[in-house]
Amino acid sequence: MDYDDTSKTFIGTTNFFLIGVEDLTFWLFQFAFAATSTTIVAGTLAERCQMAAYLCYSIVVTGFLYPVVCHAVWSPQGFLNAHNLQPLMGVGVIDFAGSSVVHLTGGSIALVATYALGPRRGRFFDNRGRPLENPVVFPGHSAALQILGAFILWFGWYGFVSYIWTRFCPFYCMESHL
Repeated sequence: MDYDDTSKTFIGTTNFFLIGVEDLTFWLFQFAFAATSTTIVAGTLAERCQMAAYLCYSIVVTGFLYPVVCHAVWSPQGFLNAHNLQPLMGVGVIDFAGSSVVHLTGGSIALVATYALGPRRGRFFDNRGRPLENPVVFPGHSAALQILGAFILWFGWYGFVSYIWTRFCPFYCMESHL
């Protein structure tokens, strides 16, 4: 990335299909972020869409929508980046740990998709979409799997935060934004 370039771009202009990418760990890190924004949508649409639809929107989100938002916020040439020489509205956006980019992208898509698909069938509505008089009670979930999931998230969070601090903190700390 050229931090001295003052131009603003809507999408990136380099590194398509890993051409010219030297740091594959950074690519893997970004891939995990893109996949996370897709899983936010998957959690929202659980039991509402078929596998083929899931694969299609996963490709669209990870290949086209997420990279545009990611570039706009994190790239020095991104029009939303606060460290651009002419940031949006004189302020721009600072997203240190990726929460805004990942959750805004996934959450926005999930909101639109949920509105388009409507409520889950079987608990509050029958298969034809008519409201049920009494909601159907779902059986409980496995406490052991919930604890395992929490530990996996916790472990991943530690890896994520340590990578963020070693990779990006020198840039943000020297600007004294933290």
